[in-house]
Amino acid sequence: MQIFFATQVLSGESPVLLDNGEYKIPAIYSTPSATGKYPAVILLHGTASNKNEVGDLYALLAKQLRDNQIASIRIDFAGTGDSQVDYLKYTLDSAVADANRARQFLKEQPQINSDAIAVLGFSQGGLIAQLLVIEHPELAALVTWSSVAGDGIEPFSSIFHSYYQQALDDGFAPLTFDWRGPLNLNLQWFEQVKKQKSFTDLVKYHGPTLAIAGGADTLVNANSSVRIIQRVGSEDAQVVILKGADHIFNVFDPKAKQHETLQKITLQWLVEKLH
Repeated sequence: MQIFFATQVLSGESPVLLDNGEYKIPAIYSTPSATGKYPAVILLHGTASNKNEVGDLYALLAKQLRDNQIASIRIDFAGTGDSQVDYLKYTLDSAVADANRARQFLKEQPQINSDAIAVLGFSQGGLIAQLLVIEHPELAALVTWSSVAGDGIEPFSSIFHSYYQQALDDGFAPLTFDWRGPLNLNLQWFEQVKKQKSFTDLVKYHGPTLAIAGGADTLVNANSSVRIIQRVGSEDAQVVILKGADHIFNVFDPKAKQHETLQKITLQWLVEKLH
């Protein structure tokens, strides 16, 4: 499977470089044409993806949000997309720190309603989104797509089985894919995953939560999304399982409509919760 990502910055969008103190985080800041203050969404991509996400799902969502008077920022995690550092810099801690830097950027913008900032995460990005709202429970809403869920190595048991010993031996392990070159996964990532307590701590978040998964996802079982809304401390929590959808919501199948349904449900929910 070959995956393509958009590189063009559209009208209403500005490329920005966020400084996290160690390296620059490439990002695209998307703003509506409305006057006054408006809400915003932080978009966090999954493993081996980039800020526009597979099939441009984030780039398309950013436009739809902009058309509905909601800003967004989408970032490249270390070693992905336009990032100038190696993937060895990527750990759970670095990803949460980068997501938090995006949150800080939004709060610094005078046109953003700082009380109406949400976060959306895809796959491993969903775990980063969970960790971010645990750290910053004042965030207005949480959305996950095809997200992992669980404490410790539970969400990544297959990666640990395949790569952990090599990471112990060499300090990193080349994570391989069918559709792109390998990524050097740092031993620190493995050790931080072993200690993470996202599932235990998710009860601390009381904001509106939406978890969407594909019923035919063979990479991350849809039950992970069910577990997220069962565990979160919010009474306003909803799970949607899209029948026949795979991990990336069939975005490359020209006959499939699941990715369009994904975007429609997400957009309507965010408009309702943030405006």
